[in-house]
Amino acid sequence: MNLKKGKTLYEIKLKNYISPIFIRNRPSSDYDVLCQVIFEAEYETASTALELNFQPRETITIIDAGANIGLTSRFFAERFPLSVIYALEPDSQNFKMLLKNVENFGTIKPLQKALSAAQGKRFDIGKSMRDGADWAKTTQESSSGKIPGVTLQELLNEGTGFFDLLKIDIEGAERFIFDKQASQDFLDKTRVLVIEIHDEFNIRASIYQILRKRGFNVLEQGELTIGINMKLIDLEP
Repeated sequence: MNLKKGKTLYEIKLKNYISPIFIRNRPSSDYDVLCQVIFEAEYETASTALELNFQPRETITIIDAGANIGLTSRFFAERFPLSVIYALEPDSQNFKMLLKNVENFGTIKPLQKALSAAQGKRFDIGKSMRDGADWAKTTQESSSGKIPGVTLQELLNEGTGFFDLLKIDIEGAERFIFDKQASQDFLDKTRVLVIEIHDEFNIRASIYQILRKRGFNVLEQGELTIGINMKLIDLEP
């Protein structure tokens, strides 16, 4: 696909997707997200881990934390039609695109919020990570911040009480979710975790230790880490 100068927005119709996908032109990173999430299907392994290890339920609850423009939520919605997906994206411009991409999906619940380790926190958009593009926006805590935070426990309370698939890609803020002072009790209610760990913060070893102590088997797939909760696994056929 060639992105042409002067065109700001692309509408893309894909064979296995029931409604179009919208992306912004360069210098936005939207096309890179499209390639990773849709064309390369980087969340296929995590989805397969859920299917192979857990019995299907009436409603599958999925958290897409760091949803960007909504393409991961769209991938999950097509992969699991009987799912309820909470799509969290704090950045206002990304969130506008997310709304455009998920407007025909009543099962995707868009939330312009930041994933938080504690209740009652507020955030602003901070400096971008790595390449500084739209997919690398960070958040910083601020008492006067415009973006409300939401904890994983609050999302558990709002939904079915379990996360079938928990995806976290929040540009380094995972270090607060997995901080020693924070509660990770949500892991006991999580069947499959898929997370991008940002090694700039030297937190990979501590996150792996937490996951293993909570009964997760851990594997790496490219930039992603996948955890399967062996305490919740369905052993019966």
